[in-house]
Amino acid sequence: MSEIEDRAARIRAIAETCLTVNELAKRLGWNMETARHANQVLSLNLPDARLQTGPRTEAKAVPKPVKRK
Repeated sequence: MSEIEDRAARIRAIAETCLTVNELAKRLGWNMETARHANQVLSLNLPDARLQTGPRTEAKAVPKPVKRK
């Protein structure tokens, strides 16, 4: 195997234990831009922690503070 294929295999092995792109970046010591690019190019399909998952929460009304005399 070439050096590039070896490196890609190592990155894929590390990515298997990661839950998000943020965790991949932390384990490899990369910045987020590089980790997102690797996720896209190597088709790792890791979710990005900055993207919200699940249902949106509704805004709740907060009572106004009462002035005390």
